[in-house]
Amino acid sequence: MLNNQVNKDLDARRPAGVFPSLFQVFLSFLWGGNHVSIKTTLDYSGPLQVAWMRFALGILVTFSFMSLRRDSFSVSMREIRPIFIIGLLFCAQIVFMNYGQDFTTAGHATALNATYPIWAAVIAHFVVPGDALSRWRILAMVLSYSGVLSIVLLDSAIIGINSEGATVRGDILSLISAVLLGSRLVLMSNFAQKISEAKIMFYQLLFGIATFFVSSYFFESPTYTLEIRFWQGLLYQGLVIAGFGFISNAWLMKRYLPSTITFFSFVNPPAGVMLSWVILGEEAGIGLLIGLAFVVAGIIVFGGESYIKTKRLEFS
Repeated sequence: MLNNQVNKDLDARRPAGVFPSLFQVFLSFLWGGNHVSIKTTLDYSGPLQVAWMRFALGILVTFSFMSLRRDSFSVSMREIRPIFIIGLLFCAQIVFMNYGQDFTTAGHATALNATYPIWAAVIAHFVVPGDALSRWRILAMVLSYSGVLSIVLLDSAIIGINSEGATVRGDILSLISAVLLGSRLVLMSNFAQKISEAKIMFYQLLFGIATFFVSSYFFESPTYTLEIRFWQGLLYQGLVIAGFGFISNAWLMKRYLPSTITFFSFVNPPAGVMLSWVILGEEAGIGLLIGLAFVVAGIIVFGGESYIKTKRLEFS
């Protein structure tokens, strides 16, 4: 009986229609600036220190949101295990992301971390009812990731633009971060069918603050600065991404099939690379334009299928 109830709750998620998709595209544009802001703050502080300070700002937004909704902050026995799993995956993913960013360019990190929709879609195929891969989805992912590869590799491999600052180690760490992120989002979507998504976000951030605060003092030599550039980057990471972005993404993941939300994060690389070019001076070339065309083509294919499925559900 319990399994039937769980399946019923999971089946309540549906493909994202036009408005949820557009909202996720907007969030993805915001996320495009995340790696740029991380790269900026890493010029002044270590990766672990940046992480806990970012989440300390993010938890203020989450606390305010939960207070306005009158959500409970108490954790029952049945909620401990899923919250712990999400917190553990979250911390591991952030470690790989921040250290990966420290060893490669913001453009490479943005593009490689943006592969997480692929991993999310593959995992959701096996663990989320009604979220199976289809030929159209696979085509959309191939098109979009071809765009990602064009953005990252085309200029340096063919045209000769030097991706100074990029390393294999940094790229591998960024890719592992993407796998962990895709896994975490799918599991969070499942857990959020029985637990408040805001509560999961709150304790995820609390878990991250505690872990990275202690780790920073063990493995780094924390330094604090009043440099305006550092605080601009940190406020963006904390309030915009770890606060508004995390809560908004969790709200969408609770209500819609994971792959139909995470897919639109392929918007991140064009946004991230353009911002890296404008703000950090990392050179961009024709690869960005070609990559953007592939990404847009993939979004049209994927978004069109999701929209058709949503309409079919409405009239069924």
